[in-house]
Amino acid sequence: MVTISSLVLAFACYSFLGWVLEGTVLSWYQRRLINPGFLTGPFVPIYAVGALGIQVCTAGLHDSPVLVFVIGTAVATVVEFIGHLLLQRLFGLVLWDYSGRVGSIQGRVCLLNSLGFGVAALAVVYVLDPLLQQALAALPVLWAVALASALATVFIADWGHSIVSVLRVRPEIRAFQGSLTRLRDQIDHQLANLGTEFDQARSRRHARLLQHSRNTIARLEAAFPGGRTNWLSEIAPLAGEEVPPGAGDGAQRSPRQAASAD
Repeated sequence: MVTISSLVLAFACYSFLGWVLEGTVLSWYQRRLINPGFLTGPFVPIYAVGALGIQVCTAGLHDSPVLVFVIGTAVATVVEFIGHLLLQRLFGLVLWDYSGRVGSIQGRVCLLNSLGFGVAALAVVYVLDPLLQQALAALPVLWAVALASALATVFIADWGHSIVSVLRVRPEIRAFQGSLTRLRDQIDHQLANLGTEFDQARSRRHARLLQHSRNTIARLEAAFPGGRTNWLSEIAPLAGEEVPPGAGDGAQRSPRQAASAD
């Protein structure tokens, strides 16, 4: 029987496996250890959403690997498209871009990735999920509830921290359109020149805000090497948030980094 605890634990496992997969690929390309994903912890939830969505949509169809492949491809592609769209609409961030690839749709998804998701769906349905269900069945109920509660708490805290961190960078994102590398360099330049424009107390506060923004952008830049800002004009500012004149207009986009094209 599916319980809330088993769902939370399955979500955590697939999120962690997604983190391992993306981290391995990124670390290999960049020749250094990378913490991938939007969150700060070792989880990439979009993989869990895709994996659980595939299992729901292929329930009762496990006798047909072809159907599992086709449905898994479709489900994972929709999840990736929606995830990309939400990141851009809510935060003004384009963290991956498949423009120019075969079967690309608005740069959000592409054919090769979608086919890879279909293969991953077969692995999830026929290999990973049976193993995971065996492990969960062997776990005592009290242990399962305690572990699920702890992981849910970590997830909520990490989501809250990550979202607040990015929302605090919205003024910089609204005022700039280009690669995350260029945005970080721009913030570094502001930090270097800070000191004479404000009184001492206000200068220190402004420096702390800029340093926080710089750290957030640097983390996202490392996790998404080809990431950039691309603010949509229809996104409404937060209450009390100032919109710089011409924000998002006329800024030149930098060429995509090689890592995003591989």
